[in-house]
Amino acid sequence: MAIQFTGLASGLDTQSIIKDLMKVERTRVETVEKDKVLAEWKKEAWSSMNTKLYSFYKEELFSFKSAGTYSKKKLTSSNENLVSLNTSSGAVRGSHSIEVTTMAKGSFLTGETLTGVTSTTTAGEMMTFADPDTKNLTISLDGGVTTQQITIEASDTMANITSKIKDLGLDLNVSYDSNFNRLFLSSTNTGSEMELQVAGDEEVLNGLGFILGNRIGTAGSDATFKYNGTDLTSSTNEVIVNGLSFNILGEGGSSTISVTQDTEAIYDSVKSFVTKYNELMLEMDGKISADSARTYKPLTSEEKSAMSEDDIKLWEEKIKVSLLRRDDTLTSIMSGMRNTLTLSSGVDTTGFTFRNLSSLGIVTGSYTEKGVLHIDGDEDDDLYSIKENKLRNAINEDPDAVMELMTSLGNKLYSDMSDKMKSSSLSSALTFYNDKMMDNQVKSFDTKMSELEVRLASIEERYYKQFTAMEKAMQQANSTGNWLAQQLGGL
Repeated sequence: MAIQFTGLASGLDTQSIIKDLMKVERTRVETVEKDKVLAEWKKEAWSSMNTKLYSFYKEELFSFKSAGTYSKKKLTSSNENLVSLNTSSGAVRGSHSIEVTTMAKGSFLTGETLTGVTSTTTAGEMMTFADPDTKNLTISLDGGVTTQQITIEASDTMANITSKIKDLGLDLNVSYDSNFNRLFLSSTNTGSEMELQVAGDEEVLNGLGFILGNRIGTAGSDATFKYNGTDLTSSTNEVIVNGLSFNILGEGGSSTISVTQDTEAIYDSVKSFVTKYNELMLEMDGKISADSARTYKPLTSEEKSAMSEDDIKLWEEKIKVSLLRRDDTLTSIMSGMRNTLTLSSGVDTTGFTFRNLSSLGIVTGSYTEKGVLHIDGDEDDDLYSIKENKLRNAINEDPDAVMELMTSLGNKLYSDMSDKMKSSSLSSALTFYNDKMMDNQVKSFDTKMSELEVRLASIEERYYKQFTAMEKAMQQANSTGNWLAQQLGGL
């Protein structure tokens, strides 16, 4: 900036001079500010990468290492109106016969037409007692073993009463039907131990329709059925037998249940893992192999003011893309994942039918693909679809052998990733990078900037003192010169 002259003793614009001098000094603060911004951006980049790694670890990798993924079964019922099937990974493969005699039932108790209820337009159906004192109603589900009691007031409506019964916490359905003017009770559970009973004050029992002789509900009953010719009973209609899970929906019929290995579901699970793994490998490689942006630094406010928003965005994006370039931690994670899955590194596969992924037709491509996996013969892989699909064949022929290798590789990688996420003095739990260290680094930049600001204030004050002293000296010199001139002019 050009120096401006003013009418001061020195003839100099000292304020502008000091401002220009301080600009040079302030470049040190700006350098630290830029370093702080870079540190914050790098932590953000790592935080985003950490989220993706943890999601892979928790979802796809957990499924890949779990034996249940390779034990998926396909179940079919010849009579779906009688027996509906649930997912049963533990079901024994083969044919299972089910003959249902009776369903499991709960206990039901329906009151007679209510005589102690008056309908009002404001409060709804309301109890009325000859004796207005508080009345008690006791309800049990299992013949008196478990008993709960409610208190009924003369002013209680049927809505109040049903609400009080529901609040007892019993496994009980209760409703009042104003069309038939009756109270309906039923157990939500089934089985021979279920038997509803009501007791309490005669007036309230009679008023609610539970007259003498109608205070014990129907007896609950167990489901009776034959499984592969053997008579069995169940207190519920949701049955698990020999690993097979099904619901009884009717009575007096039979169904044949077929259990086969769901090879397609197993194949799709492995394929899903490979797809996600490839996405993660490409993501990591893109960050590690990014172009250098060493000559690019975060912009100051003054620098931004001279640029368009699009140019600022492009400038900053150039920096952000390169933040994890050649990052040692990310490189180590990527290398470890690749070695475990493609080389079976650290996994003892002695005696395994399949000793590595390539023996199942899961192979790596060219070096330029950075470890991306391909499934030979997969219809969605244009380059490898024409090859034999060894993975699908292996799952069809020996799913247990496939499970043996996959779970071993998955458990090794899962353990390695767990170790890398352990808490330390540098990092938090479930974190792959040194987040604590980065936080401390940002704080250190803040401290350094504060110290520099104090130093700048001291330097600026010194400049002002120096220029002030100069002005005073020049004013004194001017005064002395004027005096001498006056003296000499008088001679």
